[in-house]
Amino acid sequence: MSYTTAVTRSENPNVLQTYLYQQTLENLEPELFFWQMGKKPIVPSGYNTVEWARFSTIADTEITEGSDSTDGVTPAAIAINADVISATPIQYRVVASISDLVQKLNRINFIDNAILEIGNAMARKIDKVIQTVVMAGTYVIYGGTKTARTALASTDVLTASLLAKASTLLESRYAKKINGYYVAFSHPFALYDLKTETGTGNWLEVSKYARPEQIFKGEVGALNGVRIISAPYIQKFSSTVDVYPTLVMGADAYGVSDFDSLQTYISPARPSDSDPLAQRTKVGSKVAFAAKILEQSALLRIETGVTNLL
Repeated sequence: MSYTTAVTRSENPNVLQTYLYQQTLENLEPELFFWQMGKKPIVPSGYNTVEWARFSTIADTEITEGSDSTDGVTPAAIAINADVISATPIQYRVVASISDLVQKLNRINFIDNAILEIGNAMARKIDKVIQTVVMAGTYVIYGGTKTARTALASTDVLTASLLAKASTLLESRYAKKINGYYVAFSHPFALYDLKTETGTGNWLEVSKYARPEQIFKGEVGALNGVRIISAPYIQKFSSTVDVYPTLVMGADAYGVSDFDSLQTYISPARPSDSDPLAQRTKVGSKVAFAAKILEQSALLRIETGVTNLL
């Protein structure tokens, strides 16, 4: 993976720009929850478009059955088709301003803080962009016995049976698993209802995993064939009550672009028409990003109410 770092005039441009870039990336990646599960483009195609390949399934009817009379005969070749799914990244950008007095007190610490907040804000924005795409998926089930979002009540909470239903539905659609499991993103409020449900005895804590080195960022446990990630930034829907989605997915359900276009900047304070007294230094970052659903059949959204903990 290649990265670019934009350079503007500063006292030590190479060292400082590299430092800012590395700090932005280090603060960005730990806060990304939805990005980690997205399929990255196989071949980067520049900043204008990103592309993913989706191959067609070979039907079992296309498998040739051999016999004595066909021994040694090469079967007829079949076609393997691939759809190219593309998206146009949108640029997201943010700039922070640091006053001259703050810089004189302790410049590097305030640059650190600015880049920390920029990285966190970028991460939340990127995850929000992904959520907007994947939460519009086709397949959805609802809490309780409800059949529509508007019918949900706060008592229609996330349960083990809903996770089992989601896992079963994905499996029936031949959604590929991720290391033997499906993966779900859920808000801490919804997870509270799930964990406190009577009879949820087959909950597997991450501390009991046979291979804990494979734990996903934010993962809290597994239940009914689904590994669950706590996602505090998950977006709720406004309805009769606040509705919280739990997104359950298989492998390669959606694609996300990488951070090849990430750039960082520092503009040191200098006299100008907008800043005649050279009072402000600006640090900022920008990235071009896109997300796309690749397999509708590998995405399922559970919509529920949550217990009011406030």
